[in-house]
Amino acid sequence: MSTYTRLEIGLFLLVIMVVLMPFVLIMGIANASPYHQVSGEPVNEAAQATGITVASVRDSTWNLPGAQGGKTYVLTDNTGETISVSTQSFDNAESRDAAVRLHYAQQVGRSKPVGSLVVIGQHLIYVTPANSNILERLAPILKQKISP
Repeated sequence: MSTYTRLEIGLFLLVIMVVLMPFVLIMGIANASPYHQVSGEPVNEAAQATGITVASVRDSTWNLPGAQGGKTYVLTDNTGETISVSTQSFDNAESRDAAVRLHYAQQVGRSKPVGSLVVIGQHLIYVTPANSNILERLAPILKQKISP
């Protein structure tokens, strides 16, 4: 009967952790935002709650399966910063998740605009630019709407 050294046991545990880590991460981030109905207009409500001005709003529908329509907002704050926020409602989780996968499958600079994609219930919210102070102010209000 052979005994294993601490080095061999440590290497074995390291290999097991390296192999299992991707599965643990996938399970941890899967279903981070379950599909549920969110009433109202989350972006408009968050803007009003934080004192951000809605400069303009127009109806828009993305050319994607399951898209039911949404709005495109131009938001400004008291410092003059302006961002564009597009929202789209989807009829089911599969359509919404397919749109998210399509967005992340594109390379930056090749048909993929640079921005931040947020999932809230049945809505996808796309914000440009992604590094905006306005988005930082809206984020806490929008996060409250993530949980059903």
